[in-house]
Amino acid sequence: MRSKIISFINNLFTHSKALTTVTSTLLLITSFNSQAIETSIQLHKADQSGAYGISVGVGDNFFNQQAFNWSVSYNRLEDINITWNEDDINFALDTVDLMLSYRYYPKSYNSFVKSLIVEFQAGVGVAITENKFVWPELNEEKYFSEQGDVNAALGFLVHKKITKQMSVQIGVKHYPDYSEFGDISSVFLGLTYNFGRQKGY
Repeated sequence: MRSKIISFINNLFTHSKALTTVTSTLLLITSFNSQAIETSIQLHKADQSGAYGISVGVGDNFFNQQAFNWSVSYNRLEDINITWNEDDINFALDTVDLMLSYRYYPKSYNSFVKSLIVEFQAGVGVAITENKFVWPELNEEKYFSEQGDVNAALGFLVHKKITKQMSVQIGVKHYPDYSEFGDISSVFLGLTYNFGRQKGY
């Protein structure tokens, strides 16, 4: 497990150029916002054995309407398996997800229920790296995903507010048909932090 974590960190640095580009884009987006911005980090466990990942992103609401939100995130999933020509091959998937969401704020006298936020997400994931495999003995190569591939993405999560600025989240993300990989799902545990002026809930 330790070697997998080290490999995962090394791969993040290997893709630092892409990550820097994404981060710069996220910061540019946030610079236009005068109210507040929500940052997040999520740890994912994909539905395939041994597959895992991480997601970092930013988001905000539309026109100060708490219920309607947007988010942009960089996502990396490791050890996503596909079988081709009787070979089992593992790939890492790097995407930028653009999501729109609706948040429901339960109204209750119970303090725990009142601290929850239920969120439904829909959007697209754009591949920022390609995945191909070459069979030298067959002089054949196969692309399983290409840079710029656009795939639908869905999400469902529950936020539990800890403070006015911070909350933990648990949820599910689903790509119904990710390029040649088919459907990919993951459960995740995350943390969000809000910068800027916050409205009361």
